[in-house]
Amino acid sequence: MEAATFGPKGTVFSSTVLRIPVPGRTPPFTLAYVDVDDGPRILAHVVGPDEALIPGSRVVLSGWNGHGDPVVQRSGP
Repeated sequence: MEAATFGPKGTVFSSTVLRIPVPGRTPPFTLAYVDVDDGPRILAHVVGPDEALIPGSRVVLSGWNGHGDPVVQRSGP
């Protein structure tokens, strides 16, 4: 298996706000499926207000949270 490089920008495929308790996480929090530019579709936590993102919104991969999950934030227009 070869290492792959992609991103850090991507486009939201879909998103949701979880308002139910999940072990190790405090609700509410937003998750989004993101089609990373020249890469895979990933499930990531969204930094910012707890509101669903519109499909087609642009985001940027900004790192990983304490659980090792990818984190994205809204990017400019």
